[in-house]
Amino acid sequence: MLIITLYIAVKDKETARKISMMEAGIDALNREVFKLSKEIEAIEERAAKRQREILENSSDHEPLDKIVNRKLRPFMLEVDHLKERMEEARECMQKIERLDEKMRQVVFANEHAAPDEQKILQLHAQGMDSESIAKQLRLGKGEVELVLKFSKFNTP
Repeated sequence: MLIITLYIAVKDKETARKISMMEAGIDALNREVFKLSKEIEAIEERAAKRQREILENSSDHEPLDKIVNRKLRPFMLEVDHLKERMEEARECMQKIERLDEKMRQVVFANEHAAPDEQKILQLHAQGMDSESIAKQLRLGKGEVELVLKFSKFNTP
């Protein structure tokens, strides 16, 4: 029982470590998205301020749309670039969240899956050794040996 308890504790610790690493990655991506959205807001504010300045200082020699186009174009290009980066970050976050969900499902399935003890005992009764049983059932050799040892303790 001690071996099983230790095995479960080690697996739980390993799973918790993996999940915390995934959570740290998601948090970093969230911070990046937040930072990008703040940059976009600042650029849009500067662009609006610049547009007001242009409107106030415009001369009648050049059409207003050309002035606005010429002076605001760099800001708009920067906003477009940041929006693209933000979209890439969102896509990356969605991929990580999907992977995280799949990992949690796999971990949950592994935590609640028990080896087919009856099948192990049947194959052992047919004369197969623990290594052959492990290969056939795709289990660890130690796991098979543990089931066999417990079955010896439980037989009268």
